[in-house]
Amino acid sequence: MKLTRKTKLIAGVFSLVLAGCGGFVYTTVGGNVTGLTTGSTLVLKTDTNYTAQLSADGPFSFRVASNASYNITVGLQPNPVNCTVTNGSGQMRGEAPVTNVSVQCSPNVQLGGTLTNLPDSTSVVLAVNSDTSYPTTLSANGPFSFSKYVVDGQAYTVSVVSPPSGKVCVVTNGTGTARLSSPPTNIGVDCVTGVPIGGTISGLKANTLLVLTNNGSDTVNAVVDGVYTFRFSLLDGQGYDVQVSTQPTGQKCTVVNGKGVASLANPAPAAAIAVTCVAG
Repeated sequence: MKLTRKTKLIAGVFSLVLAGCGGFVYTTVGGNVTGLTTGSTLVLKTDTNYTAQLSADGPFSFRVASNASYNITVGLQPNPVNCTVTNGSGQMRGEAPVTNVSVQCSPNVQLGGTLTNLPDSTSVVLAVNSDTSYPTTLSANGPFSFSKYVVDGQAYTVSVVSPPSGKVCVVTNGTGTARLSSPPTNIGVDCVTGVPIGGTISGLKANTLLVLTNNGSDTVNAVVDGVYTFRFSLLDGQGYDVQVSTQPTGQKCTVVNGKGVASLANPAPAAAIAVTCVAG
């Protein structure tokens, strides 16, 4: 059916009335993504928390009221690339769609290194910039690459998240600035014999939580009596300081002989730190 000029005018006025009464007339805001690599997942979001998930280059759009403002940002960066949004914010001026939002993704930097002296049938878990959502788990000596990529020009720090039992994995060349022009491959991880820190817990009431710390950072969450061991062993000559971080409800726990120096020649004291819990 052909619309008359009068009908078109009425429809236009009706649209303006709807837009002015709460934004019931909708249009779209979008554009194109370029530079995504295979296997990457990019999440874009609006200031109203609508999201769009993309795994390949191409168009995207969001439904927006014809009189509304908009702000499109990256909600989740892909790992191998870093994406930036251009023309992502503005104010709608009518029902015509906006199509000039550009999302450009550039390659990130993958770090690499060499692992030595890892015992057979064990593993070590590493992280870059403390990001444990992309852990690097290694179970064999030799060259390796990190699972977590780093934005070109961004600083990085490599840390050990979980070492093998009784070992200390020492990181060398673990800090620097990632450069796409010369990706760092000289990060070393060497696992040497360490002194385990732990002991026994007694008197802990069932269904309560006791939290112990060593040197203020390594933690043990205990819910039952028995033997406990901290995740990180210590190098020969390093000090340890075991304390109660969180007391169990209705009890008071005391650490006995919780301070000392780790010794490979005499490791027994560091593994016999008693924790006694009584009604409190």
